[in-house]
This record gives sequence, C-alpha cells and structure tokens, in this order.
Amino acid sequence: MKDRSKVLFGLVMLLMVVGIIGFSYALFTTKVEKKGALNIIAGDVSCPINIEGENNNQITLQGGEEKEVTVTLTNQSLIDVHSEITYSGNNVEVLSLIDNESKIELQSLEKSKTETYILKLKNNGTEPEVVTLNGRCGLSNKDLKVADGETKITKYYGRTEVNAPKLVEGLIPVVYDEKESVWIKADTTQKWYDYYNQKWANAVTVVENTESENGHNRAYYQQAGVGTPILMDDINTMWVWIPRYEYNYVSIQNAGGPKGTCTYYDIEYDCYPNPKAIDINFISGTSTVASDEKNYIVHPAFTFGTDELTGFWYGKFETSIKESCTVQKDCHKSTYTPQIKPGVTSWRGINPSSAFYASRKMQTEKYNVYGFANDLKSYDTHMSKNVEWGAVAYLSQSKYGKYYTSEEGDTEVYRNNCWNWITGIAGDTVNGNATTATCSRNTYETLIGQKASTTGNITGIYDMNGGAIEFVMGVTGDANRNPIITASGFTKDGENKIPETKYYDLYISPDPSSTDGRLSATACDGGICYGHALSETLGWYEDFPRFLNNYSSWLLRGLPVNTANSVSNASGLFAFEMHWGSADNYNISSHFVLAPIGE
Repeated sequence: MKDRSKVLFGLVMLLMVVGIIGFSYALFTTKVEKKGALNIIAGDVSCPINIEGENNNQITLQGGEEKEVTVTLTNQSLIDVHSEITYSGNNVEVLSLIDNESKIELQSLEKSKTETYILKLKNNGTEPEVVTLNGRCGLSNKDLKVADGETKITKYYGRTEVNAPKLVEGLIPVVYDEKESVWIKADTTQKWYDYYNQKWANAVTVVENTESENGHNRAYYQQAGVGTPILMDDINTMWVWIPRYEYNYVSIQNAGGPKGTCTYYDIEYDCYPNPKAIDINFISGTSTVASDEKNYIVHPAFTFGTDELTGFWYGKFETSIKESCTVQKDCHKSTYTPQIKPGVTSWRGINPSSAFYASRKMQTEKYNVYGFANDLKSYDTHMSKNVEWGAVAYLSQSKYGKYYTSEEGDTEVYRNNCWNWITGIAGDTVNGNATTATCSRNTYETLIGQKASTTGNITGIYDMNGGAIEFVMGVTGDANRNPIITASGFTKDGENKIPETKYYDLYISPDPSSTDGRLSATACDGGICYGHALSETLGWYEDFPRFLNNYSSWLLRGLPVNTANSVSNASGLFAFEMHWGSADNYNISSHFVLAPIGE
C-alpha cells in the first residue's frame, strides 16, 4: 500500500511539473503575429491598441493633413511588461506623442493597466494614406519586434534605447574589472554599458608596438578574446561615449535653485550652490525632432557641420603628450603626439592653434599611432568645442551622471586638486585646496578618485573641474562674424589657418570693449546659447562666469586649481573665463573629441 501511494504521489508531482513547465513556456515564449494584426503576443502577454472614434487600429489621413488622435494601450496580462507603439504608412510622420502629463513614459506598462496617449500624425504626401497603429508588449525590450514596413516610435519614449557606441577603426571597447583592477576587452554582444545606471561606455586605442616588458602589440589586442586585460602601458588614448540626447530647456531655467552672491577675483556674481538635475531623454538614431518641442531641444553638440551624430567620444582625461617639452618655452607646437591617459602630466603651455592642429593630426598624419583609419570620411578628431563640453556637463548633471550617483549635497564633480597637474586625481573634498598630497593617493580608480568623474564612478570623464584650466574652441566674432584671432596662433591663411566653422563656436560679445565679462543672452546668433553651459547654468555650484570680449576672445573652461584663488569654489564644470589665446600660460590644457561620422 505504501508503494502504491508513492507511485500515485509521483504521478501527481510529475503532472504538476509538466503543468508548470507548460505554463512557463506559454508565458515566456515569443510569438510574433503577421503585419497589420491588432495584437502582438509574447506568451500570454497581450496589449491591444485602440484609436478613439475608430472601429479598429487604422485611420485615414488626406493628403497634407495633420491630425491628433487619442490612443489607448492596454496590458491584458497579469504581469508588468515592456511596451511599444508602431505605425505604418508610406508618407506618414509622427510629430508628437504625449500623455496627460505632457511626457511619455512607455518603457513599462503595469499589469491590467490602460494608458492613454495623444499622437499628432501628418501625411506628407498628396494622396490619402491609411495609417495602421500597433501596440506591442514583451517581457523584455528584446521581445519587441518591428514588422516589415512599420516604424517604431522610439524617439518619443521616456526611456529609449541609448544609441550604441560607434566603434571606429582602432577603438577597442573596454570595461573595468574591479577585482583585478584592470581594463579588459568588453563583450559587445552583452550589456557592456548602462547609462540608466550611470555606467558610460568606454573605449581605448593601443600602441602599435609595446615598449612594456609585459605588454603586447596592437595585433594581439585586436585578435584577443573577450575579457583580455589591456595594460595601461599599452593604451595611448581613452574615450567615453556621449550618446545623442534632448534636454528640457524650459525647466533648466529654474533648476539652479536658491540664489546667492559669490565673489571671485573681486568680482561679484549671482551663484547657485545647489542646482537641481537637468531633465534629459536619450534619442534613438539621429532624429532632430524633440519629443515635446515646447519644452525640449535636441542638444546642439550632436550636429557637426552637416552631419547629425548618434553620439561622440570625449577624451576621458585632459590631453597629455608622449614627448616632453618645457612649458612657456616650446610646448606650443602641434607636432607633439597626443595621449589621453590617467596618472600623467597634462599638456600645458599651449594655445588654441597648437591643441587644435595636434588633434587634427591624430587623423590626418598620425592615424597609425592609434590604429585609426587613413580616411576623412568615417570619423573626425578635433579639440573640444565649448558646446561639446556643455553636452558632457549637462549629462553629468542629470539622472544619468554624477548628480544621481551621489548623496544629497555631494552631487558636484570633485575638483582635481593636484598641484602637479596629474590627470585623473580627486581632492579629499569636493573643493579641496591645491596640494601635492593627493597626486598619488586619490587616483582615478580609487573610491575618492572616482568622485572626480562625470558619473561618480570609473566610467566617467575626469579633469573637468580643477587640474589645468582648458581651452575650448569657442571664440568671439567681429561685426562680420569672423573669429577674432588675437594671440591664439591661428592665422587667416596658411599652415595654421583658422578652421572651418564646424570646428568652433562663434559668440557675439554684448560689449566689445567690456572687461567685466558680461554674458549676453543673445550671444549665439542673436539668441540664447542653448546647451553651451553658459547663461542656462550661470553660477551653478558657485562656478565663476566671465565671458569674452574682443581682446580676450577665447573661452576657457573648468578653471585651474593651483592659483592664489584655489581656496575658492569657483572652478567646476560650469565655470568659464576669457583669455587672449597666448601659449605663455603654464596651466592651460584641453580635452579632445572623436566623432564618428557617415554611415
């Protein structure tokens, strides 16, 4: 009798297991319906869509017609899911997608819940067009597939997919192995970055032939498998990916918080000790249309001449050089070989011309030093423009950067307070006074050192507060909108000719003879300099703001740490200063940019 009971019990258990397996299979297996179907089902997850006033999921637009439609999307399952809306139509354009709070949050849809959205559709053709809308849900974003002839409305989601880093020839994707304290080759088929958790993508270039006893050549690293350590001695440049995004240019006006009065160089200015987060949404692809054009603007740093960028690589540290030179004597040459590494002395004693042309020669002459392609079509290396500095600063001051990873009152990027201009160093406190004590103690990979990065962790960009002050390609224009060259080393013609306009930001000073650095609200083509970290973020964290005039026509960012005024809080991501552009200053450096262009 006991044996029969055991058999019956075993059969019952077996049936239960089979039932559970069957249920799990029904729940987690993806099945995609044919194009035009009302629902796309992932297991038992069904998300039908309904257009108000219509009997199905289709609507007809006449030629040239714009129309707002109210759409509901319902999660009919008993679990939370990821959701999306797609549409089809040859000449159809989606102009906006909003919910009742004027901001879409379509990344997830709670169980048994219905969400209502407003779509503004436009038929760009001359003939009537039938638009088909589809609602889809999946257990993950990977479950969601787009049928032939359909377009996915991703650029309007509150949580879009971040544009994947473009790895131009020579770049090796890396992640940091904290256990072994070394950068290793990343597996790009897996999740090697996560901007929603403040982990920005990193990549490096390596030397062609190692000079290190335990090092390897470039061919070894290119052929090596995932997880291979990449020795710092073999790395010559390090880069961080800044993906395309939009920001709320309306709410930023009130994000400074309570206002105070600060003094630096005996100049009083309005300052904001505790600014709030900048509201940012990532943008898929190269869309130039903001999700809500009344409040958002696509950051202008992602427009490079006639190219719209999915993102760009920003130098992880202040630029250094492989060779040695004497500051205030012979460092102002563009023939040096740039490096971007931690724990080295930044390249100083430069002028805008030497830094700019050294950055360009990384592509035009010295491409093989880094393993870059010998072409001018797939990428572009250049000295950071001010608007690119602004793009990094804004992303750091958002929920995707240092602002979010830190405790309240500790949201600012820490100052590099190393008196010796060593790259990747942090002070013991956010505004630590200039010293040599931290130069070897608070290095970039330490817990304190990481507070000086734009993410508050090792994946961010360093040396944007303190260290050396930095030239950016931002310059005052004269009445004819020509850059005022002053002592920058640029010429109107010849070898050091001022470059084409895509390589610099042109500003119009409110008073050409002014010496107090007043910032005009019309400095950019008669309007506000959106995204430039100038008037929009004026005085944030008490950072010092002094703008350009016709005599000091070149823009400086960050402010140096080792000056008589180093006890001030005036340095920082949002600080700026004027300069005449000469190379006789011992504490001016720069950051470089690598922009993937083309297909």
